[in-house]
Amino acid sequence: MKNLDTKGTINISKESSDELNVVVEGSRVMHLEKLLQSRNIFFEVTDTNADLLGRHRLQAPINLTYPKPRALIKPGMDWTNYHPLNVIYSYLQELETQYPSTCTVSAIGRTVEGRNILMLKISNSNASNTGVWLDGAIHAREWISACVVTYIAEQIAKNFDTMPANITNKDWYLVPVVNPDGYVYTHLNDRMWRKNRSRLGTTVVGVDLNRNFGYKWGGADNSSGDPNHNNFRGFDSFSEPESNAIKDVIFYSTTPFKIFLTFHAYSEVITFPWCYTSDPCPDYVNLLEGGTVMAKAIYETSGRMYKVGNFKDLMYPASGTSIDWSYGVARIPFSYLIELRSKDYKFLLPKERILECCQEIWNGVRALAEHVDKKKCWNCVIIQN
Repeated sequence: MKNLDTKGTINISKESSDELNVVVEGSRVMHLEKLLQSRNIFFEVTDTNADLLGRHRLQAPINLTYPKPRALIKPGMDWTNYHPLNVIYSYLQELETQYPSTCTVSAIGRTVEGRNILMLKISNSNASNTGVWLDGAIHAREWISACVVTYIAEQIAKNFDTMPANITNKDWYLVPVVNPDGYVYTHLNDRMWRKNRSRLGTTVVGVDLNRNFGYKWGGADNSSGDPNHNNFRGFDSFSEPESNAIKDVIFYSTTPFKIFLTFHAYSEVITFPWCYTSDPCPDYVNLLEGGTVMAKAIYETSGRMYKVGNFKDLMYPASGTSIDWSYGVARIPFSYLIELRSKDYKFLLPKERILECCQEIWNGVRALAEHVDKKKCWNCVIIQN
């Protein structure tokens, strides 16, 4: 399928080792059908409502035109709806206003379209604290990831005084929307947009931010040098303000980070380095243990079974990812990329399922925080480029 997708107009996600889910642009529907048939590749059409995303289902006539998605307008934050950027940002400011002794909002970067990248820090300012990083919506279309990060912010900020020590002895750095420009674009134009909105010429737009980090950047695996491609890695590592913002916060912080969590959708897996190779990382056993602790807490909450393992083994090879950088360069020993729900609904998790997804992940994060405190050392052997 990668060989067929020379222009990045076919969105491919891995469902299992022998099955792929594909969303294809309308202009390439007939071309893809013919190629699959000519190569005796079995395929079936499933109704994923891709037409509502400004895309065509495989059997849809090419000349159909679909309306653009409209921005949602909501009065305030909740976890029964997907919210636009302004609501999320207003909510972060509200937490800072309500809990000034523990909550601080700061702009950690500015996008090419002039939007701030806002981060909420929750801390009791104890000098002995360790750091926890959580981010969402680095890929614009993965809305549920922003919901999860805001929900975790809600739980910690509003209940900080009654939280156990394994929560309060940490500085929590939360960025619900790493990719504000792309996120806004998914609300106003193309629901399936993935990249940021960097201008790469007169017509080409966007870098895949999760291929732009400076560890094994430029590898061929699911990391393209073609600006037209959905996985375009950028012209250099950390070429984008969004990835640079993450790097700068972590590198310039005086807090030693022990946990790095980046949330994506959709596959229901808890993955850890490496992404670029199947070779086990030096802390494979520790990472497997921590991931299993999270998966167990998720299962006990909702009955959902999240797989745990090396990213490349569970998903696909990828170079220049944030968790390979956070582990391999920033030396954050518990680095995870968590693919959220839903295998059933793909990127379109119904709003009725948002809250239960947030609750299961919050319990997983709490379990990991407790587990990490029980580990007496965090040895990370670094393999440099």
